[in-house]
This record gives sequence, C-alpha cells and structure tokens, in this order.
Amino acid sequence: MLNDNNLYVKGAVKLGRALQRQTHTPHDRVVMELQHKPLHPHQWERLHRVGFIKCVVSPIHPPKKEFTRHDLREKLAVLHIWAMQVYQRVVFVDADTFPRAGIDHLFTMDLQGKPIGVTRDIRNQEWVNTFNSGVLLLNPSLQEHERLVGLLRKGIRYEYTMGDQGFLNTVYRNNWHEIGFVNNANMAVYEFQREFWDQYKMQDINIIHYTMDKPWRCSLKGVYAPICNVWINA
Repeated sequence: MLNDNNLYVKGAVKLGRALQRQTHTPHDRVVMELQHKPLHPHQWERLHRVGFIKCVVSPIHPPKKEFTRHDLREKLAVLHIWAMQVYQRVVFVDADTFPRAGIDHLFTMDLQGKPIGVTRDIRNQEWVNTFNSGVLLLNPSLQEHERLVGLLRKGIRYEYTMGDQGFLNTVYRNNWHEIGFVNNANMAVYEFQREFWDQYKMQDINIIHYTMDKPWRCSLKGVYAPICNVWINA
C-alpha cells in the first residue's frame, strides 16, 4: 500500500493484523512511504508490530495537479509497484480496505493474459465499464514501469480528477482481468446497488473497501453500520 496520510495508519494497522491472522501464503507486507512525506517513527513502530516493512519511493507528480482531487495528488507514486521485480506477484490494497478473510488466492490467481487484475467500479450510483484500483493484482515488470512513467511524461490524457485510477483506466482500457466483487467490495455498492450487495453473505466477502466512509470514522449507528461493525470489532 501507499501511505501518505497519518490517518491511514489506523487502517493499515488493522489491515496488517488481519493479514497476519488469516493469510498463510509467505509474503512481505510493504508500505510505500513517500520520500518527502516520511511517517513519524511512532507510526512506524505501530506498522512494524503488524509486520510491515518500509519502501521509500519518490513522488510522481500529476501532470494536471490543479485538476486532480486533493486526496489523490500523491497517488501516482503507486506506479512504483511495477518496479518491484523482487516479487513475482504484487497484491496492492488501499489502506481503507479491510481483508475480512484470507487473501491467499490472490497471490496465485490467473490473470488470463491480462496485465492487471481489478474489479468493476460504481460511479454516480451506477455500474460503469471502468475499474476501481483499490485492490490491484499485477506481476511486476521494470519494462512496464518505465512505459507507464513514460506515458505520463509524454502527456497522456486521462481523467485527471481521479489520479492514479484515472490514469490506469486509460492505459488498461478493456485490458484487465475481473477479480470479482468479493475481492473489492466497494461500500458504494451497499448504498446504491443494494440488491446486488445482498446477493452475497458477509462471510462470502474477502475484502471490504470503505470508499464512502473511512473505517476509522465509521459509526455503528449510521447507514453503513453492518459494514462498519466488521472493522470496528476486528
């Protein structure tokens, strides 16, 4: 994951603890720290206790910063995961996700020749033909990393508002493998496509993505109470 916000450490700690308990495939848990935004040593103590290691990365600046959502202006640094060739497979998860169950299957999932594994997104209350990048599977390649950074430098046009997600959706349009809703259960689906969400039992869901309300701000009294309950009591 990429952590450029101290608030997200709260989510990362619970996420790391859940991975320790439930995922048995040998793996490194890596937090990418932005070179110019180091986390406080106390925060790193908390992250180290749940098995995270540090990977310091340089920023990748958005070409149209003024049009990029404020909370996504640092997220292009996520592209550095393609350079992590020490690993055969990277499972990238945002710090506002929570693995309710083990994710061993994601380390071996067949991407069927596609460069990334992601799941379909929901925007403006409707399903769309783009993907959400909060959970992202890939096989690292330095060549692909250089290609992606090169596209940015050449001024590729994409949905600047959405930061890395907008960029990746342009680059990999119609060229991604669907990993399934249960591996990135977007909270927006719970609110706007409830019939679809209710087809699944909570125990069927592997990863919840707290997009509408960050888990550390969740309430047991609000509309998202059943989902918030999972994180609060984890």
